[in-house]
Amino acid sequence: MNLSYWEIKTWLTNVDFTIIGGGIVGLNCALTLKQQHPKANVLVLEKGTLPEGASTKNAGFACFGSLSELIEDLNHHTEEEVLDLVKQRIDGLQLLRKSLGDKHIDFVQHGGYELFLKTDEQLYELCRSKEEKINKLLHPIFKDAVFSMKENAFGFKNIHKKYSYNKFEGQLDTGKMMRSLIDKVHHLGIKILNNITVKDYQESYDHV
Repeated sequence: MNLSYWEIKTWLTNVDFTIIGGGIVGLNCALTLKQQHPKANVLVLEKGTLPEGASTKNAGFACFGSLSELIEDLNHHTEEEVLDLVKQRIDGLQLLRKSLGDKHIDFVQHGGYELFLKTDEQLYELCRSKEEKINKLLHPIFKDAVFSMKENAFGFKNIHKKYSYNKFEGQLDTGKMMRSLIDKVHHLGIKILNNITVKDYQESYDHV
């Protein structure tokens, strides 16, 4: 790509911070830097026409861990570590909702469900037996019981007659979320250059 003098002057000169990747992590990083350094020139480089990471590829679950996932986490981490991990996920979701607003990301809190196949008898019984312990562990964060067992009201086939329900989980529209993030970034004067692939960079004592 051969850039003109004006293109270099407008987009690539006197850049204070360069973020590689224009997904949810990259754009939130750019927003935070701009809030901390209002006069800084912040540039985001994104390799795709649209953000190509997982930001708009996932199903939009606003979740922090199912009952079986948290039980599995406790097999590898301490209770304090698992509690901290859940808190970080909740704090991240709250930050996103506060930053963009529920209306702009279509956030709704209908709860989350974990279904167990009839062949997963051992996992099903394990989750039922550990439900009270996990609820007690999470109580400092939610101040209420997170998980409960509900009847199979949806009529799913080949599953146990009860499934695990989490009333604190929800969903959001990841496309609207990214559009709102991009709008906010542009409003603050942060520049985004799309279709830019970063292959290498060089460091010196005072700049990159």
